[in-house]
Amino acid sequence: MIKTFQNQQTNIHQLILNRSILGLLLLTFGIPTAVFSQEKTGEPQTVSIQREAITLRHPRDYYVPLNLKPLRLLTIAAPIDGIIHTVEVKPGDKSTTKAVVVRLDSAIPQAELDRAEAALEVAREELKNATGKAAAVAKANVALAEADLKLAGIRMEQTIIRAPFAGEIFRIFAAPGEFVRAGEPLVELGDTSKLQVEVPLSREQAQKGASISLNVEEQATQATVDHVLPLASQFEKLRDLAKSITSAIVILDNKNAQFKPGQSVSVDLIPRYPIAEVPTVSVTNTPEGTRKVQIVRENVIRDLTPQILGQIGPGRLFVSAPFNKDDEIIVSTSQPLADGTQVQPRLTVGKSETSPGTTPGSQPAKPPEKKISF
Repeated sequence: MIKTFQNQQTNIHQLILNRSILGLLLLTFGIPTAVFSQEKTGEPQTVSIQREAITLRHPRDYYVPLNLKPLRLLTIAAPIDGIIHTVEVKPGDKSTTKAVVVRLDSAIPQAELDRAEAALEVAREELKNATGKAAAVAKANVALAEADLKLAGIRMEQTIIRAPFAGEIFRIFAAPGEFVRAGEPLVELGDTSKLQVEVPLSREQAQKGASISLNVEEQATQATVDHVLPLASQFEKLRDLAKSITSAIVILDNKNAQFKPGQSVSVDLIPRYPIAEVPTVSVTNTPEGTRKVQIVRENVIRDLTPQILGQIGPGRLFVSAPFNKDDEIIVSTSQPLADGTQVQPRLTVGKSETSPGTTPGSQPAKPPEKKISF
């Protein structure tokens, strides 16, 4: 029995010695690791994290405002000089084709019309009694009176201003009693059944008839490329982030009036958050089909949804996401890490790793060139 007890003690001592040797070997090699806690077990585990410091660019340097516009927008002008009699519409009204929008005072045009009708009647009576050469002159006078009557009718009709197409009244530029000259604006009318916006696109996307994704004030929707244009001057600064880009007019179907002219539009090539250059492998897909990058922020793992901007060669790309200035992008990990996982630097024998994934005393893989406050 004494021998059995001694054997058990020997086995226990050997097991403790083996574990100690293994622990010393791991610590001696200094494997870049971080200790984190999992909610399932509550016990710290060891994981290798390869990460990289990021240099941020401010999104305001690349901001270009985009707004929806009606596919057809028209400022209806006064066809003749006159005094505004009534304005039949107000902003926000829906107008049908040929609906009356403004009436000018018609007193003078009406008098001219009455005079032209009377002159035509006189000319016709003279033609009845004319003979010989006088008959030819009387016939010409009838034709002249008919032309004058036609002109008077046109001027009378011009006192009634109508909408040339169905749409929405946006602005009123005149008021009853106001004198206007021919050509002065009266009403702004737009066809809102379809809306358009000029956006920057990669040349791969910019194909006539292609469907693209965009956001209208955070509401995701689809638009159709109507036609492709040379890159507009306001988009030139985006060449820093994506080289092969062009402009395109895209159309949104708005028959249900879910969108309004003037609403802001955002597209992938115009960043809304700080921009960083990251390794392509750091961008992964989620089960829901969205993109994801992971960062280390104040010793906590955070998942961010990036806005992909442009590729920089085969291995790196520009992304926009809600980065902070001291974030580090995670390139790879030895095992999956959930959002919110807490990590801490791993202590080594006689040394301390200042951050996961770097050799003690060395700089991060890509030190930031500058820091920007957001």
